[in-house]
Amino acid sequence: MKNKWNHNKISKELQKNGYYVFEEYFSKKDLKEIKDTLLRTLNYIKPCKEANLQKKYYKIKKFDSKLKGHWYDISPYNINILQKLHKPEMINFVKTYFKTKDIFSGRPAIHVHDDENDKLLDPHQETNQFARDTLVFWSPLFDTNEKNGGMAVYKNSHKYGYFEHKLEHPRLGKKSWTDKYTHIDEKIINRFERIHLKVNAGSAVIFLSSLVHSGYNNKKKGSVRITITERFNPLKKIPFLKNRNATIKIPFQGINYNKIPD
Repeated sequence: MKNKWNHNKISKELQKNGYYVFEEYFSKKDLKEIKDTLLRTLNYIKPCKEANLQKKYYKIKKFDSKLKGHWYDISPYNINILQKLHKPEMINFVKTYFKTKDIFSGRPAIHVHDDENDKLLDPHQETNQFARDTLVFWSPLFDTNEKNGGMAVYKNSHKYGYFEHKLEHPRLGKKSWTDKYTHIDEKIINRFERIHLKVNAGSAVIFLSSLVHSGYNNKKKGSVRITITERFNPLKKIPFLKNRNATIKIPFQGINYNKIPD
């Protein structure tokens, strides 16, 4: 592992930049195991000898896009992936960072962006969690760069608390994959410099939930960007445990995130 678990260094980077790139977070063995379990799951839909995860993804998409979607939906519950996401070193860091003995899994997930770029997210912060403030984990299974696409962050946006989010699609008339498309108004976004992160396969980005981020386009035909993610929620600022009428997840709208009491 290239980067060691230097808690003080990572914490300082988070406070300064809102994110920290952990080089070679996963070993080559870990990365292979994650890819293999996703490949086996795709192969269960339609068996074949294809051993390349990206090529297999497109074959299943062509075979049955609905079942491809089912693969996407069930993958976050894969125990092999959950074991990698919840490795003890990461859990211990989150507890140290938030000064708590108790944390909650907010939303383990995989994100899949192929060359259609139809599911890219506009600039947003990580809301709709148990706690107001969380640490987000994001790790690509393939290199992310200007050719393959990746994650963009907005410089210093984490220093201004939480912005109001909108739910309607920001570009009317464009087909959307969801009716509730959470994003921040462009007038706010334009205040910040957009930075395209280039993260190698198996490395990880750990970032604050208040950091504004988005996706940027995959320009390589036949390529698919697959990342695994998690949101770590500390036992702090959880309205559900303070207010009998609160929902378990803090709503996207109708609540001022910046005024949630401890």
